[in-house]
Amino acid sequence: MAAGPEGNARRVRWGVVGLGRLVEQWMVPALTQGAGSELVACLGSSPEKTRAFAERHGIAGVHDDPESLAADPAVDAIYVCTPNALHGAAVFAAARHRKHVLCEKPLSIDLAEAAAMAEACHKAGVVLRIAHQIRLEPAIRRLREIVRSGELGELRAVSLERNGPMGGARAPWRLDVRQGGALFDMAVHLLDLVQWVSGLPFTEVAALSHPDRRAGLPDETISVLAMLGTGCQAVVRATREMPSVRNDFVLQGTRGMAATSALRWTDRHVLTITTPEGSREETFTAAPSAYRLEVEAFESELAGTRTDLPDGESGVALVEVTRAIMQSIDERRTVLVTGARA
Repeated sequence: MAAGPEGNARRVRWGVVGLGRLVEQWMVPALTQGAGSELVACLGSSPEKTRAFAERHGIAGVHDDPESLAADPAVDAIYVCTPNALHGAAVFAAARHRKHVLCEKPLSIDLAEAAAMAEACHKAGVVLRIAHQIRLEPAIRRLREIVRSGELGELRAVSLERNGPMGGARAPWRLDVRQGGALFDMAVHLLDLVQWVSGLPFTEVAALSHPDRRAGLPDETISVLAMLGTGCQAVVRATREMPSVRNDFVLQGTRGMAATSALRWTDRHVLTITTPEGSREETFTAAPSAYRLEVEAFESELAGTRTDLPDGESGVALVEVTRAIMQSIDERRTVLVTGARA
C-alpha cells in the first residue's frame, strides 16, 4: 500500500492502460469496490474511447499515451491490459517514471523484450507482477501446499485442461496468430499453474494446434506434451472449440494423487487426495472474483508482503515456454526449454 505524507497507509492510485472488455467488466469493479485502491487515470486505444471510459467511471486523469499516464503524479501503479504485443511500451514508461506495474499475461510475446521489461522495473526499484490471478484461488493454493508437503511423493504425471466460451466477437488483435489464439488467451494460465503448483520447470515441450498455427491462423485448441524437471510428464490442453471438458487438474506422484473437481463454471471446488493411507476430500468456495484477489494481492505487495503473484523473472520464464511451444508447432518436433524456472 502506498504511504501518505505522514507515513500512514492510503489507497493505491491506479492508472489503466488498455480499456477492453476485461477491464470494463472485471478490473474496474476489482479496483473500485475495495478499500485499498482507486482508479484515477486511464488510456485507451483512441482519445474518444478514453474520454468515454473516463466519463462512465468518473476518472479525472485522461491520457493520450503511456508516457503521459506514467508521468501523472496522481498515479502510484499501472495496470497494463493492452494487446499482448503492446505491453512493452506501457511497462517501460512505468519503469522510467518509477510506477509499479501489474501486467496482463503474457509479459511479452518476445523473449528479449520480456527480459528487458523485467530488468527495467528491477533497476527502477518498482514492483512488477504478472496477472495470473488463478494462482490465488483457495483450492489452487491448497493443491500447491499438498504437493510441497511431500504427501504425493515425487511427481511423475500432471494434467490440466480448460475450456473457454465458444464463438462470439473478438477484438481484431486476438485473431492475430502472433499474439492471439488459445495459447495466449488461456494456455499461458495453465502453463503457469503447472509450473507453480508442481514446483517443477518445463524443460521440454511438444505441441499441436487447431487450426494449425503454421497456416497463419490463431489456434482454437492447443495441446502440449511436456517434461517437467527430469522425471515428471505433463499434458496441458486449452480449447474454445469444445463446450464440455473436465476443467480439472490432476497430479500423480510416487506416493499418491491429488485431483480437483471442475475449476471453471462452478462456485465450489473439491480436492480429492488419494494415498496408501486412504482417500479424503477438501472443499473450497470458489472466489467470487479472482480479479479482486489479484488487486488485493498487489496492494499487499506494495505494503511489503510478498504474495503468490508471479514476478518479472517468472514472467520471462513463461515467455520462453510459449516461444518453445510455437517453435514445436512450426517445426513439428520436441523443443528444449533451457531457462524456465518454477
